[in-house]
Amino acid sequence: MVLVVLLAMCIEVFGFNLAFFTSWLYPDEGSYLVNGSDPAAIGELTLDASSNSFEITGLDATIDSIHFAPTILNEDVLEVADDTIQVVMYLQDEGNANYYALPAVTVDPDRPASTYIGLEPAGNCHSIRVTFTNLATIGAIAVDDISLNAHVPFSLDPVRVACLLVVLSSLAALQPKSRAYALIVDMRSNKVKALVVGLVVFEIVAVFFLALQNTHFVNMTMTPETESYYQYQKLAEALAQGHLYLNDAPSDALLAMDNPYDTAARAADGVPFLWDHAYFEGRYYVYFGVLPCLVFFLPYYLLTGTHFATWLAVAICAAVYVAGLAYLLAQICKRWFPRTSIGAFVILDVMLCIGGSALILVRTPSMYFLPEAMGLACVAWGLALWIRGTSQGYIDTPRVVAGAFLFALTLAARPQMVLGAVFGLLLFWPFLRVSKGNRQLRRQALRAFRAALVPFVVVGVAVLAYNAARFGSPFDFGANYNLTTNDMTHRGFHVDRIPFGLFAYLFQPPSVSSQFPFMNQTYLDPAYQGITIYEPMFGGYFFLYPMTLVLLALPKARRGLQEKGLFVPLLTALGVAFVLVNFDLQGAGILMRYICDFGIYIALAASLVFLELLQVRSSRPLTEGWTTDLYGGSAMVAPSNPASSGMTVSVYRISLYFAFASLVVMVAVAVLLWDAFGMY
Repeated sequence: MVLVVLLAMCIEVFGFNLAFFTSWLYPDEGSYLVNGSDPAAIGELTLDASSNSFEITGLDATIDSIHFAPTILNEDVLEVADDTIQVVMYLQDEGNANYYALPAVTVDPDRPASTYIGLEPAGNCHSIRVTFTNLATIGAIAVDDISLNAHVPFSLDPVRVACLLVVLSSLAALQPKSRAYALIVDMRSNKVKALVVGLVVFEIVAVFFLALQNTHFVNMTMTPETESYYQYQKLAEALAQGHLYLNDAPSDALLAMDNPYDTAARAADGVPFLWDHAYFEGRYYVYFGVLPCLVFFLPYYLLTGTHFATWLAVAICAAVYVAGLAYLLAQICKRWFPRTSIGAFVILDVMLCIGGSALILVRTPSMYFLPEAMGLACVAWGLALWIRGTSQGYIDTPRVVAGAFLFALTLAARPQMVLGAVFGLLLFWPFLRVSKGNRQLRRQALRAFRAALVPFVVVGVAVLAYNAARFGSPFDFGANYNLTTNDMTHRGFHVDRIPFGLFAYLFQPPSVSSQFPFMNQTYLDPAYQGITIYEPMFGGYFFLYPMTLVLLALPKARRGLQEKGLFVPLLTALGVAFVLVNFDLQGAGILMRYICDFGIYIALAASLVFLELLQVRSSRPLTEGWTTDLYGGSAMVAPSNPASSGMTVSVYRISLYFAFASLVVMVAVAVLLWDAFGMY
């Protein structure tokens, strides 16, 4: 821990504050003018889209940096746009008599370090023009404290130091030779329970902390530009008034269109419409699942007359989701992998959270992510309750029914997620097989199965009735009536979309650059000769979440998984992910947020492979002396499954080092992706 603290402080002092030390070597900049005046007398500059630059002249000196302090004057802009300022600088120097442009940089008024920008002119610099390129979006700004070769102030950030301590402590605790890999996750131990609870509490706090970082959505209010993000609030008002359509009245021009879903025709005729709303027979509807509205927005509106915050609803659902993932992993370990180490448990829980898209949810806590967050929370807890309810040699009907109810609720949140209910059949089948020939056991199993079907029938009937009341068909969820970038009523299913979609979602390599955050939007170039929709992507799933590449070791783990009855469930998880990928790319297109639909199943499949490969077979941590058979020697534990005794230390060692190394890479990619993905 002493080394961790020292390393954290060294990184903070000499890493994040490197510019503080180097700026003391900057030479004197000499005299210069700002917009033709003495900089000491110019005061504060006000710039807008029509006058978006200032100029520094009268120079003939070595210039290593420029500093200025911008302030966005229109604070309301923060509700509809990113609060960063895009800057392009032009230089004249000894090597260039005419102005030449430097690469664009981003300045954040809330991050003083970003206002100190290093320059590398060719010889002595003669003049500098600083141009702000996005003032048409963010409005007027004020600029003061303009200086050259300024000394960068020292900044000791307690939050940054705390984050460094957490990261470095975690790496130290989870490094492959840690005793964390020789201690078993035994939930009967109070210490282990406390550790797991502490891990979950930390993750929940992190969820809310990270969600609050997106000030764009936290501070957002409803304006014409942000109205599409407030559909649940508007639906709550409509439901409170006793009808299912929204109170918004479609424009006469939209009502008069032969095909209101024709995007180009709407644009050509200048037809007013509500973006991303479902439009059907002269009414606006919300095609997103109604469950979030019933849980958060409608009760809050009825009680207070005001609207619930969408970002908070997403954060709550994401917190429930990460807690459910930890509970799910604990149940899997307890039932099938009782000799899972604490270290492996923590690593795999982090993998499930990141690979299961929890960070994507809290990065953009908007209305679009809320149905997915609620659906994932239902899936995690539902599957965990099903495993818990079928792990004691009999069917625990209350738990199984509770899990079925949660899975059924996905129909009212994110309907395609109900596909995960297929795991209920896999968990139920052994009881039906064992009860063959025993009428009493068969009757008990079928009774429990029928009880588990009741929530699906009740919720399903309610959702189908809701659909029929809005769109005239119980199986019409309304997504095709969305007024968006394309006519989804004629989108159809086309096999030719599949290869490009699978590549983009799963196997697209990331685009990297030399500048932070090093990840760029990938260039998608479909050969599909038709309409397919895609938004900025940053790489395929297996590149963004490299821990899941352990699936390549499935042949090595196959035998052990088959003996536990988990090989078919693993293939089923991958099959569900494959179906959901195809459903999304056909039904809507290729969007980063749709990783939330299928990512959890790939991560679950990968966790099963890791759990099989990382079963603790010794009472001591991994050491260089582990070179013989895992079950040989007095320090080894006899195999619980003799058929698996062919496993060698090399397999465990490689698996453990891969788990640790790929976790570090995955977390680093997630951090970079967080910054690259932006506010939206």
